Amino acid sequence: MHRNTDSAVHPLSHRPSLVHVLRERASRHPDRAALSFIDDDQIETTLTYAGLESRVFEVANRILAPGSDSNPRPEQSQAGVRPQPGDRALLLFPPGLEFIVGLLACQASRVVPVPTCFPKPGRAMPRLDAAAKDCLPSLLLADSKTIDGIDAKRISDAVMDLRFVATDATVVAKNASPDRTQTAAGPTQLLAESIANNRLSDLAFLQYTSGSTSSPKGVMVSHENLLTNLESIRKSFGLTVCNDADDDLTRGVFWLPHYHDMGLIGGILETIFIGGHTTLMSPRSFLAKPLRWLTAIADRKATVSGAPNFAYELCIDRVSPDEAAEIDLRSWQVAFCGAEPIAAATLDRFAQRFKVSGFRHESLLPCYGLAEATLLVASDRAATPYRKLRLDRDGLRAGRVTPVSDDHPRNLTRAIVGCGQPAGDMQIEIVDPVRRTRVNEGEIGEVWLCGQSIARGYWQREDDNEVQFRASINDDADAREFLRTGDLGFVHGGDLFITGRCKDVIILRGRNYYPHDIEATIHQALGEDAVRCVAVATDAFVGDAMSVIVEVARHVDDVRLPEIVRRVRRRIIDEHEVDARQVVLARPGAIPITTSGKLKRSECRRLLQSDEIAARYQWMRSIITDDSVATQLPPLPEHVDERTIGSAIDQIQSWLMAWLVARCGAIPGHVTPETPFAEHGLDSMAAVELSGELDDWLGVELTPILAANYPTPAQLAVYLAEEMRGAATKADSGLVGN
Repeated sequence: MHRNTDSAVHPLSHRPSLVHVLRERASRHPDRAALSFIDDDQIETTLTYAGLESRVFEVANRILAPGSDSNPRPEQSQAGVRPQPGDRALLLFPPGLEFIVGLLACQASRVVPVPTCFPKPGRAMPRLDAAAKDCLPSLLLADSKTIDGIDAKRISDAVMDLRFVATDATVVAKNASPDRTQTAAGPTQLLAESIANNRLSDLAFLQYTSGSTSSPKGVMVSHENLLTNLESIRKSFGLTVCNDADDDLTRGVFWLPHYHDMGLIGGILETIFIGGHTTLMSPRSFLAKPLRWLTAIADRKATVSGAPNFAYELCIDRVSPDEAAEIDLRSWQVAFCGAEPIAAATLDRFAQRFKVSGFRHESLLPCYGLAEATLLVASDRAATPYRKLRLDRDGLRAGRVTPVSDDHPRNLTRAIVGCGQPAGDMQIEIVDPVRRTRVNEGEIGEVWLCGQSIARGYWQREDDNEVQFRASINDDADAREFLRTGDLGFVHGGDLFITGRCKDVIILRGRNYYPHDIEATIHQALGEDAVRCVAVATDAFVGDAMSVIVEVARHVDDVRLPEIVRRVRRRIIDEHEVDARQVVLARPGAIPITTSGKLKRSECRRLLQSDEIAARYQWMRSIITDDSVATQLPPLPEHVDERTIGSAIDQIQSWLMAWLVARCGAIPGHVTPETPFAEHGLDSMAAVELSGELDDWLGVELTPILAANYPTPAQLAVYLAEEMRGAATKADSGLVGN
């Protein structure tokens, strides 16, 4: 299906890129705040529209004039080489405003930006290396601190050979505020020509789908795809273009990662598109203290924000009713939820918990999207109650949609949230994935899509593109080309409902995990002790969970099975920063496979959820289903000194053990002061939550790596009590505040 995207009559032709939109905003409202960022120390930095335009031009001029790099690296093979239109540039930024400066500077200079995941300190960068190998970039843009901290021993030569451009180099050198409107940089003639030559058909960025590092796929998003989807979001969410009056200015607050399509497009670029103001914060800041997100919304009278399902669940768990009563969420008109399976129970509980804050149930806006469609595919309409259907569980597993009444036994039903109607010009068809024919309304099939937001395909993957982006329906008289999403769903009353996936990706906390990556990790951990293994997504109380089946070799004695489970979980947590909810150890032959030896993942999922696997040994995390398990904070000595430190250690240790049971799914009775946190499933997200709760409780500034440095409840309790004693000693000596 071909479209002439450069036609003069195209509705987007007068603004063929987001840079053109930014220039309009900066011209009409130079002093209006565009983007703000609150760092982990709660220090806020703001860029006005004129300030953002100035910084973008400044960096774009340097991209096009290699000799002006402030951080030249003469040893690099591509240093000093001017990029050509269509060259790629990796973006490697921590949370903050420099990322968006770099992305728009690339677009202005007709270089294709490639957002990448920011690594943890001291870690290798496999996703960065894989993206570099796939798209063959010529540049790497980052802030100065990141560039200085790159360890050549932990990164591929392909990345180290790139030309590095520090976006903040001029600002740092001049010791200037990031908002440099008084000395606004203008485009050079070369840059002005580059901006003028931007076309709707040019790539706006490459969006690498999160998940497997072994075979990354870069989604090619054009300017047409992006601008079309931004307009679809605006209409679906009921947002208005902010013109002259600031009274009705759309205000957003977001903590979503900027390299993720929801955070990048829905949280940042939509703001520029409509001329609003968005305040950003880091994911870590939210995870440590979810109340910060809600407080920022309240303080800034934000009208729009959103996140995956797990974030709403985390707010329910971590924000008490008393804290909820202290914040005002009446301004929050659009609270969208997507990026992972949406649980009706989560939305209902969130609305109930924060009703006291003035939050309205109809503000919740479930939606569905994916990177291959730029972002938004379907959503509920703003200010309308979302729909949910209660369906017969067994019928649903068999592919039948059978609505039941509310008095039907809950254990035999599943509530599914509707994702609303197609956004913009998006067309949704539910198709039998084998016959490639439409199914009847109310029947389950694969979700196929057609519209101007559908991306151009995967970078340099023509075979995949032919299968996934150019699918045709056998009974379609128009011979249209469709995107196959790999998601299963149905349409009921005009609304899209997602029921599962025919692809194997596991979505946890808004991130994609590919089963073969998890399975490779298990094989590495167990070696000859494992015959075959499989990782699949299974239903949990809220959203999805990950379950693992391992066929254990016959030579392994039963006494070793608990230790094998610990090895599996510890390695998964260490390499993928997520924990399994269930690990089943079975005899060889228990995992169903095809005649050619391929894993039957859907059959494995069915056997697990029906409890039909004959297990030699099974471990499962406890499942928290209500608020009654919240860990109560024990009383601590008012003054921690030599006399009271023993009592403080005991109380903190007891609380840590209770927290592992309530929040981390540890098995009651199996938690001891000397058992390492890792054995109870303390993944990276849980570690951030733990540090935030301890900070709130004890008033001791903590970091998420604390559990790694003090890996047992006993060791961590001693450290925390000592920190409290040290703080008390400083206060007594008058050192605090001096």
